[in-house]
Amino acid sequence: MIKLSKSKYKIVYIGAGSYRFAIPCTMNILDFANDFNPIELWLVDIDDYSLSLMREVVWRMVQLHKKEIEIHSTVDRRIALPAADYVLISISVGIQKSEWIDIHIPLKFGIPQNTGDTVGPGGIFRGIRTIPVIVEILKDIEELCPNALVLNYTNPQGTTMLSTYQTAPNVQSVGLCHELFYLESKKFGKVLKYCKINTSTKKKFQILYGGLNHFSWITKFEYGGEDLYPILRETANYMYKSGKFGRPFNFYLLKQTGYLTYVEDRHVAEFLPQYYNYFNHWDKPFNITDLRSVYRVQLERKLMYSLIKALRTKRFSWIIKLFLRPTEGIEKALLMAKDKERNISRHHVCNVLNNGTIPSLPNNCVIEIPCYFKNKEIYKVKIGNLASPIREWVSLQARNQQLVVDAALSGNPDDLIKALLVDPMCDFIEDEEKIEALMMNMLYYQKAWLPNFSESIPDYSDLKKIKYYIEKGELCKRNIARKEKYHPDKSLKVKSWPYIN
Repeated sequence: MIKLSKSKYKIVYIGAGSYRFAIPCTMNILDFANDFNPIELWLVDIDDYSLSLMREVVWRMVQLHKKEIEIHSTVDRRIALPAADYVLISISVGIQKSEWIDIHIPLKFGIPQNTGDTVGPGGIFRGIRTIPVIVEILKDIEELCPNALVLNYTNPQGTTMLSTYQTAPNVQSVGLCHELFYLESKKFGKVLKYCKINTSTKKKFQILYGGLNHFSWITKFEYGGEDLYPILRETANYMYKSGKFGRPFNFYLLKQTGYLTYVEDRHVAEFLPQYYNYFNHWDKPFNITDLRSVYRVQLERKLMYSLIKALRTKRFSWIIKLFLRPTEGIEKALLMAKDKERNISRHHVCNVLNNGTIPSLPNNCVIEIPCYFKNKEIYKVKIGNLASPIREWVSLQARNQQLVVDAALSGNPDDLIKALLVDPMCDFIEDEEKIEALMMNMLYYQKAWLPNFSESIPDYSDLKKIKYYIEKGELCKRNIARKEKYHPDKSLKVKSWPYIN
C-alpha cells in the first residue's frame, strides 16, 4: 500500500441513504475529522430522495459541530470514487419490497425466518441480488481508487465479501458488524455481575472469537489473565432458564457446547433449524422472534425519514448537538481508519478471507475474527480450530458461501438450487421438489432485482403450472402473507427442539 501523506482525506459513502447506517457512520466521520482533516466527503446513493435528505442532515451535523468537511453528493459513484482513501458501503438491493419476498415465500413452504439477511432462502436470495452490484462497485474501486480501504456493512457479509475478494483481490477490504459490542452492554454487565466478576479494576479482558458473521463464537474469554469460562459454564443453565440476562438461546448453547456466541440469538437460530423451525417458531422458542416483520422495518424507515426531515430545520438543532455528536463508537468504522493512519494495533471485528486462519474451515470462505492494522495493512489474529460441535455447524455454512457466489454471478438456476439444497433451513424440510418450487417462485417475484437470471425466470402462466406455486394474492397483505401453504411432513417434528436433547 502507498503510504498516505495527506493534505486532504477523501471518504466516499456508497449507500448513504441508508436509514440505519448513515447517521452512525456520519458520527464516526465527524470524530475522524477531529484528528484527520480537512475531509472531502462524498455521499452516494441511487435513490435521489433519500440521498437529498441525508445530504441535508449531514450538512447540518458538520456545521453544528464545526468540522472541516466538504460535502458532495451524487447518484453516480464513478464521479465520487477517484482517489478516495476510504469507501464505506451499506446497500440493500430492493430494500423492503425484496425482503417481503425473502420472508414470506419460504414461510409458505414451512421455512420461517426471523431475520432472513444471512442464511436460509432469504439470505441466499439477498446474496444473489446483492453480489452482482457489489462486484461492479469493486471493479470501479479497483480502477479509480485501488489504494482505498473498503469498509463494507452490506449483508450477507460472508457471500458479499467473498465476491469482493475474488473480484478485486488487491483492494484492501473488510466486512464490518457491530454484534460483538453486546459484550459492552448493560445486559451482559448483569451476566458478569451475577458471576461475581469484578470489572471495576484496571485489568483488561482478553477475548478471541471466530466463526462466520452472525454465527461467531468466543474461543477465549479471560479477565486479567483469569479464564472466565468455568464460571460462565457453571451458571449457564440458570442464565438460560431465568431469562433475566437476555438472549436465553445463547446461554442454552453455552450449556450445550461449552462456548458462548456473542451474536443476537435471532441470527444464531437461523443457522440451527433444529431449534427454530416450522414446528415451533410460532411458540417463540427461547423467546426468539417468530418471524421478521417487514412491515415494521418499513415503518422504521418512514419514521427515520420523518426525523431526518425535522433535523434539517434549526428548530431541532439541539438534537444534533446533544445526541448526534462525533463518536468513535456505535459502528466504529472510522475508528478503524484512525488506527490505520496511526499504526495502532487495536483489535477490530472483521469479516475477511480465511486462508488458513481457522484451519478446519475452507480457505476460500469469509470468517469473522479479530484483525488489526500494522504498517497500514490488515493482519488477522490466529484463532485455531473451533471446538465440536461448533466446528461442524460453522463448516456447513462456510462451504455454502462459494455456491451462493457462483450462482449469483452465473445466473444459472442449476447453481442456485445446489446452494439452497445445502442450506440447513431448506434441508430441514427434506423435500427437494418443494425447494426447487420455492426457488422458482422467488425468482419470479424478485425478477426486478435479478437481471442475471432473466433468461431463466418463468412468466406467471408458466409459474402456475408448477405443482407448488404461490399466487400473487397470497403475498399482498401481512395477515395473508404470514399463512403457511405447503406444510412439511409432520414426521419431521422429531427433529425439532424440545424433542431432541
